Formats: sequence, C-alpha cells, structure tokens
Amino acid sequence: MYSLLSLAALVAAAAAKTGIILPLYEYPSGDAATADWNGAIAAATAHPDVDFYVIVNDNSGPPYTPNPPDAIKDFASFLGAWNALSNVKLIGYIATSYGAKSDSDVETAVDQYVAWTTAEGWTGTYDIHMDGIFFDEIDTSTTQLSHNTAITQYAKSKFAGPVVLNPGTFVQSGSESLFDVADAIVDIEACYTHSVGRVDFNGYACDPSASGYTAFTPALLDQLGTDQTHLSKSSVIVHDFYESWSPYEPASEDTLQTDIAAVVAKGLHSLYFAQLGYNTNFTGAEPASITTVAKLLAAA
Repeated sequence: MYSLLSLAALVAAAAAKTGIILPLYEYPSGDAATADWNGAIAAATAHPDVDFYVIVNDNSGPPYTPNPPDAIKDFASFLGAWNALSNVKLIGYIATSYGAKSDSDVETAVDQYVAWTTAEGWTGTYDIHMDGIFFDEIDTSTTQLSHNTAITQYAKSKFAGPVVLNPGTFVQSGSESLFDVADAIVDIEACYTHSVGRVDFNGYACDPSASGYTAFTPALLDQLGTDQTHLSKSSVIVHDFYESWSPYEPASEDTLQTDIAAVVAKGLHSLYFAQLGYNTNFTGAEPASITTVAKLLAAA
C-alpha cells in the first residue's frame, strides 16, 4: 500500500505538464522575423493544450527610456495576439549580469514591465502586458543566493507568474532553495550537435573537443536528480539540432521525438529544441521548428 506521501508524489507527477519555453528574442521586423513570430503564434493556437512561456526581449531588456520603448510599436500587435491565447504566458527578459546588478536595479527593471499595459501598434491599440519575468545570467553560487532570492520574490510580488531563472547550467550545491521561490529554472542549456570545431549561431562553442562541452542526450537529464519538486521546476533548452555541419545533416524527427518524450517522462516544467541558433530561425528549418516541436510535445 502506498503511503499518503507517496500518493501525493504520484498525483503531483501525474498533474505535471511540460510546456514550451520560447526565447523569442527576435525583433519582429522583416520577412523572416515576422514569419517566425506568426509561425510561433500559429503553433500555440494549433495546440491549446500545450502551455507556452514566451520570453519577450527587446534589446536585452530594461532599462527602457521611454518605457515601454519606442520599439513597442513593432511588437504591439504580436504581443496582443499572444495575450489573446489562454495557453500563453508572456515573460519579460531581464539580464542580471551574474549578480553585478544590485537588487534595486533589478527591481526597477521589474517595475518597468509592470507598466506595460496597452500600447499603440501600427494598426491599433493592443494588450501588451507581461505575466511574469525571465531573469537571465543567473549565478547560482551561494554568495548570490540572497540576491537571487530577493529579486525572485520581488518579481513574484508584482506578477502572477511565472518567474524563471536562467543559470543555463545545474543549480550549485547550497542554492537548492531557489527551487522553492522560482517557478522554473533553466538548468540545462546545451547544443545537440556533435560536430567537432563547430561554433553555434549565437557564437558559443558547440564542440565536443572543447573543454567542458557536453552535447545534449536524454542521459544528461539524469544529472537533474530525482527530487520531483525540482524536476517539475526544471527547464531544458537545446539548440543546434544537427548531426554534422559540413556537410550539413540535421538530426531526425524520430530523434527529436525521442528527446522530447524523455523530457516529458522526467516531468520537467518546460523545454525548447531549436534547429539552429535558439533565438532566431523558429520556422525556417526542420525538424526542430516551433511547429514540429509543438506537435511532438502535444503528442508526447
């Protein structure tokens, strides 16, 4: 017979639903970029049972002068379309400079997003509100624990959520309490490719011959541990989803399906797989386009 605690854990695991965390940093101007924005919105519309957490980032985030920035005119209609979907949460990007920005500086940036309510676009007035905050460049060393906790709690006092932390690597020992305050933590941000000598589309090494490089495989998920609470708040972003670059050979859709299924089986909070760089090319390459990722996640 299961104990009450075991039953509670099973219920929590069964209730967990992996969503898509989408780093939509692309400026919505030009044919390719607007196709990406429209394609992502179409994917969310086509799969209403998949939760989308869409990171909005104009020019690396606040401070904005004026606030909202002048660029909001280009964003407004797209943000309005996202906000019209019940399965979407928009989260505003804030770079924290690995703790170099003070609590007050970060809190001021949070307050700027609070002021995003409606804005004029090119063809009307749109709902541009943010639902939560995405803190990038998070250092999870214990020396930053108080700072990270304070800014997370402040953001949660201003937004219903989610509030997401992005260290891009596993949370360091002694800072596990961040899982208690954040809604999600991106603790795997990795390339898939195994191409020796390859630099990814964002300028980072994706090279198995480089020191410290670990290509994504489902086995990497085991390093997240077994604490179901931590797993349910963990996010994974995988980019450069190809077997080789020269000649170019994308990984297969079957592999993508297997990898997505592995993330779902772990009960993680959210995922994203990108074919090339992780902040552009959402619709231009397969199999890891937003359209196919959403389709496979919905099936999983």
